[in-house]
Amino acid sequence: MFKIISGLILVCMLSACASADFGSPNTYLRYDVQRIGQFEQATILRVRPITIESNSGSSGIASIVSAAAGAFLGSQVIGNGSGRYVAGALSGSVSGLVAQRVSAAMSRHSVEVFLRRANGETVVVTQVDDQQFVAGQQVFLVSNGTRYRLTH
Repeated sequence: MFKIISGLILVCMLSACASADFGSPNTYLRYDVQRIGQFEQATILRVRPITIESNSGSSGIASIVSAAAGAFLGSQVIGNGSGRYVAGALSGSVSGLVAQRVSAAMSRHSVEVFLRRANGETVVVTQVDDQQFVAGQQVFLVSNGTRYRLTH
């Protein structure tokens, strides 16, 4: 029973990593709800595609830990004798591959948008590219005091 619960915990931890969000203008955090924010109109000067990378410093460690945990659980749950070593090696390899895929999925395609505010000041905002923007377009620059997002 302990082995099954340990395996489920590992799968839940990996799936939690895959659901990370990088600041979509369509997604609000719990503490952003029911708070007063500011907005202003701005004109887009330029849009440039970028990639927001996941924390690459810890992704190698996560892969190693996932592979080790997968190898241990695989060797404990599957097979007897020398078969358990094969099962451990296979499940460790699969766990490491899954961790790498999750890390790659966390890198999101995004945009860097150059704006001219109504007062003439130019600013740059980066965010996930789930909305399309083009130069010359009027958009709303929304602020909650610490973060900015763009929307139509």
